[in-house]
Amino acid sequence: MSKDYLLEFIKCMESVDRSKHNFEIFQDFLIMASASFNNAIVKDENVENEYMEVVQRYKDVKPLCELLAITTMALEQKMHDFLGEVYMSAGFGNKHNGQFFTPYHMSLCMAKMLIGEYVENEIKEKGYYTLSEPCCGAGGMIIAFANTLLDKGYNPQKIMKFLGTDIDIGCCRMAYIQTSLLGLKGDIVHGNTLSLEIWRKFTTPMSYLTLAA
Repeated sequence: MSKDYLLEFIKCMESVDRSKHNFEIFQDFLIMASASFNNAIVKDENVENEYMEVVQRYKDVKPLCELLAITTMALEQKMHDFLGEVYMSAGFGNKHNGQFFTPYHMSLCMAKMLIGEYVENEIKEKGYYTLSEPCCGAGGMIIAFANTLLDKGYNPQKIMKFLGTDIDIGCCRMAYIQTSLLGLKGDIVHGNTLSLEIWRKFTTPMSYLTLAA
């Protein structure tokens, strides 16, 4: 029987600190989780300072750590855009900026339509396929593409490389956390696809592990 991790995540988030807004708690969770993945591979003092600034704002950070555990279990249960669902279900989407995440079933449908003979031939020729997502949000399309490759008998951890870009740093962190947990290889860029500005880059742990191997 599948467990409702979405409900569990929101309940846990609401219990973290009653004096703080849920959106603030969620953003702090993203900072801590992304910092944990980053500094497990590449030590960065600035990232560590961000992590410690969040820690100092809470009497107990265990519930924030529990949010990462719930996210991990949710993605183990099924490959999907879990944090994107949390974000929209909690009402965090910025309506003024037109921020609406594509429902995962639609991303999956598009991925199935995109992965055809051309993609499969390129995988056979190169041994891998590169995906670029210029407005990645929480990484839903990247995850859907990996999911579709898996259904076709390919291991996305081995044959897929991705580049995701988003102007929202929170979205970048969500995409980074989820693709890291799923063991995918690629970069999430905090930047502006239209102006080609780049402010920060998150490289998934699997990318470094693959290079090390």
